[in-house]
Amino acid sequence: MKLTAMMSMCLPLVLSFSAMAEFDETIIQSPIKESNEEILYGTSCRTRDHSRWDVCFSVRPDESRLMKSFKFTNYGDNDMVPMSGFGIGRDFEFNFEGLARSDMNLLVWDAPDESESHAHLKLLTFFPRDVMPAVRYESDADKDIVIVTLPTREEVIFNGKTREVISGVLKEGPIRQSSNGAALAPNVQYIGTGVVIEASALADWPVGVAQRIATIKKVGQKSCLVPVKELWFTDNSKGGNVFFNKRFITDVAFDSWLKKRCGFSIY
Repeated sequence: MKLTAMMSMCLPLVLSFSAMAEFDETIIQSPIKESNEEILYGTSCRTRDHSRWDVCFSVRPDESRLMKSFKFTNYGDNDMVPMSGFGIGRDFEFNFEGLARSDMNLLVWDAPDESESHAHLKLLTFFPRDVMPAVRYESDADKDIVIVTLPTREEVIFNGKTREVISGVLKEGPIRQSSNGAALAPNVQYIGTGVVIEASALADWPVGVAQRIATIKKVGQKSCLVPVKELWFTDNSKGGNVFFNKRFITDVAFDSWLKKRCGFSIY
């Protein structure tokens, strides 16, 4: 899947109250179903009134809309994005396509310049998958923060204005570039008590190519390298959408496989 094909197009959108009421990303709630296996649809995004994050919707042929993610960008210049300008930034996109347990993840997108070929994408999938990602905003005379709850129920706190990680179960380092200007894999790491699967790719969707390798990590355990094709598959009958392996839809099934394959548990 090419980078231009997977980019969400944020279009001006007037949403009805009913469409907005379908899902509230500020409420911590369980997935409504286990598996999402739908054809790819178009995407529209809008910025919340407080301007701290965007919400994105899958737009179906009948024009119905279902929220699929929330996201925000560190545009620099600051410690994590030490430059600023057109096309530059680090995106954090928290996905829950179809409001399903199988499609909850974080996509981190480092763009050191306006060239798409220099962007590096990293997909992080967290276990256990208890709840859908949620986000809330807190602001007063002493603070301006965005608090994200991961599927593990653990929190990450961001600076509401710069979108830098302040504390919580993610830590980050600055955007890094190779000698030819391309970004290296985003230096964003999970340090919580659960398990994370990481996969990254330069200018491409990280898990869309069977030959790639994913890394499964847990603090205190040796990292486990697994071919991406063991964990994801591409369904060309559904527009080339990439799905998590049906064998691992439930956490119980994934945990059983993980203990045999990698020697540790998600719990």
